[in-house]
Amino acid sequence: MEIRPNTWSYRLFAVLSPRFYSKNFILLRRYLLLLALVPILFLASSCGGDKASGPASQSDALQALAPVYDLDSILDAGEIVVATLRGADTYTAFDDTIIGLQYALADSLARHLGVRLRMEVAEDSAQMLSLLHDEKIDVYALWLDKAAIDSLPILASAPRDSLTQRSWAVRKGAVKLAEALSEWGTAAMADSVEARLFRFIRARHLVRKNMQPPYISLEKDIMSIYDAHFKRAARELSWDWHLVAALSYEESGFDPNAVSGAGARGLMQVMEKTAAMYGVSDFLEPRQNIDVATLHLKDIIHEFSDIRDAYERIKFVVAAYNCGGGHIRDAQALCRADGGNDHSWQSVSGYCLMLSQPQGYRNPLARHGVMIGEETVMHVIKVLRRWEQYIGHLPTNIPIYPDEHFEPADSLSGTSASNDRRAEANRRHPKPQGARSNRFTQGTKILGPNDPRLLHVPGDSAW
Repeated sequence: MEIRPNTWSYRLFAVLSPRFYSKNFILLRRYLLLLALVPILFLASSCGGDKASGPASQSDALQALAPVYDLDSILDAGEIVVATLRGADTYTAFDDTIIGLQYALADSLARHLGVRLRMEVAEDSAQMLSLLHDEKIDVYALWLDKAAIDSLPILASAPRDSLTQRSWAVRKGAVKLAEALSEWGTAAMADSVEARLFRFIRARHLVRKNMQPPYISLEKDIMSIYDAHFKRAARELSWDWHLVAALSYEESGFDPNAVSGAGARGLMQVMEKTAAMYGVSDFLEPRQNIDVATLHLKDIIHEFSDIRDAYERIKFVVAAYNCGGGHIRDAQALCRADGGNDHSWQSVSGYCLMLSQPQGYRNPLARHGVMIGEETVMHVIKVLRRWEQYIGHLPTNIPIYPDEHFEPADSLSGTSASNDRRAEANRRHPKPQGARSNRFTQGTKILGPNDPRLLHVPGDSAW
């Protein structure tokens, strides 16, 4: 008898055949089990008494019974997953290295536990909390207020911010992990990690250089064998070429092979990525090194074009060339918030020093994190002093190094008592135009051709 498809006899034959049974046994068993569980789950949900006394759903009940991914699981896996946000004080690229306090602390924690570290960088704190809740991360590495922690299903954990007493967090059930973090995250440990990070950043700024003489002949107005390049750069920048030479000397000591810990190289301490940005490959060659620096300086000058006084702007540009414009803008923001004049370098320089301290670089206004403030402040002073040595008299005052424990912005403004004393001293003892100090004969002056003292002759009553 022929059995045709789509008839009841065909379906019965197919079900009874061993081939059908062997292929679909597992699937049939799952269907039968599901049919058997439906009335049981229905009775459980309808006979559970007061709804408030039981789980909100079956998934909640299963989740409550699931084991918590705690310290033991982390040690077995050999990896701890820590999340933070991208930022100057958390996790950021510094030249070719990842730095940030939260990253440094996470690395210290992983070393303490003897496991690998995997960092996850979230878009915002809400995403971090979601990742923590879903057990995709183990540690929330960002400072949280106690009130925020108490309102969420998370546990406060070490380390704690010594300034604000905010802390990291872990999942609610990860009690052993929280205890391990408390054991590791002492205040002394956090201070040690922060100090080590600061030393690392400082070391990146050190320059290995073979210092050359600062000039060949002041009398003949020859500073170096690179003067022609400096003059060409100065025309592009609308600067005095002696200022470009002074900047180069303080950057590299006129050593074309100078190299910093961060990888900046050459006469103007140019980074390879900066040269690539301007399309220059052979940036170690002195002329091209100066050309890259010129293009970079032009961009910085444009960035600080809001500072209308040209000579005041020079101080900001020299500072930004040394440490980056972002740090200088941070110092300006702190100065402005403190009521100071953020277009006065004398005022802003004090806040550069503040950005070397936690109370400065942890301020929400400091978007670019820690900076080596004293190095930048002294760099500006050195460049201006060298420029003064080259030309004899500056058209602007050399800034005063601010006291370490400086007062708020008003005491750092151009009307401070120290500046008043300096202005009074300049009024009583003006420096003649063209006069230059001779480093070999103290107290002797080399007079320029326009010096008024050359108009007097011996025997004149004015002598």
